[in-house]
Amino acid sequence: MQQKNTYDLIVIGDGLSGFLLLYELSKYPEFANQQVLLLGDGQEKHRTWCFWEKNLEPVFQQMVHTSWKDLTFRSDNTEIREDLGDLKYYYIPGESFFSYFQEKFLPLHPHITYRNDRALKVNGAPGDFSVVAGDQVYKAKNVYNSVFLGEKPKIDLWQHFRGWFIESEEEIFDPGSAVLMDFSIDQQGACRFMYILPFSAKSALVELTYFDPEPLGMSEYDKEIERFINGRMGKNYRILKKEYGQIPMQQGVFHHYGDHGEINLGTIAGMAKPTTGFAFQRIMKDSKALARAYFTGREAKRVDETDRFAFYDSLLLWIIRNHPLAGKNIFTLLFQQTQMDRILRFLDQQTNIWEEVNIFARLPVPIFLRALFSKLSEKMLPETEKEPVVIKDLQNV
Repeated sequence: MQQKNTYDLIVIGDGLSGFLLLYELSKYPEFANQQVLLLGDGQEKHRTWCFWEKNLEPVFQQMVHTSWKDLTFRSDNTEIREDLGDLKYYYIPGESFFSYFQEKFLPLHPHITYRNDRALKVNGAPGDFSVVAGDQVYKAKNVYNSVFLGEKPKIDLWQHFRGWFIESEEEIFDPGSAVLMDFSIDQQGACRFMYILPFSAKSALVELTYFDPEPLGMSEYDKEIERFINGRMGKNYRILKKEYGQIPMQQGVFHHYGDHGEINLGTIAGMAKPTTGFAFQRIMKDSKALARAYFTGREAKRVDETDRFAFYDSLLLWIIRNHPLAGKNIFTLLFQQTQMDRILRFLDQQTNIWEEVNIFARLPVPIFLRALFSKLSEKMLPETEKEPVVIKDLQNV
């Protein structure tokens, strides 16, 4: 007999990673016999996600607002537009994602108890966990957590972005291609670019993205976005809504397991790619691996921060931290000399070593060598001599 407040499985966090894990678990018939507790925070979610995919599952296709077969890269005197072949670039707004899971998915699974009771602490060990949430204590054999419960990690580089959803009186957008990066703006001492998702010829999300340790004031972002739109597209438009977000560009501070052996999910497990911030695909793959492990008893194969792709990320992160103005040149050369589908496969960590050598051979070698020597030197320094980092808030994914 199931005791009160006792479950087989507790999922902490009702964001992207919590719901994707439950979705993947639900594919196994045995899941119907599991008593599950989902702990949310009672807050409305305003996240959106973009990603590329070859065969998107039908359940996610119904959440898609817009998709594109072409992507465009822009820089000074450069515009590259390419067909993605068998891939599509997708945009899923948070409203569609969360309405599906809260209104359709959860009612189909009555063995999942959903409570807006913010988790405060995890105690115990695998097989005998206790989770403190509000004035309640919940027990479970397994705990998966996507929320920072203790001290937040120290982050020294962020991708922060401000976006305007606008509607124009005139047809000023090309709905056939999303603009992944537009570096034809003043860098102002940082690595920054515009990102444009055209939903129609008259409407789009226009977003300013920074790679920088410190966020700007909202008015500063807005002035830059207004200057860009007015200068390139005219002034006959209205703002429908605005968004803002931060994504950590950091390695070595996120871990697959919590202090008591609970399994971490999403951002706190390092599932947002440090150099790009893309997370949807990585969290989806991680959720599949964790669900498979849950029912087979085998160890899940998760993102490895010690593999060669993590090493590549570490070099680019060092360059952006220490030589931010080099970012524009690096990305411009990358897109000028490498096909876009190969770049996306590289970001997906699906390329082979020879393809990667070919990619790096076309980039400015001296600055990557400096990054390499610096990383090797850092490994030789005692912790007390390493540069301090800045503490900021993280958004839960």
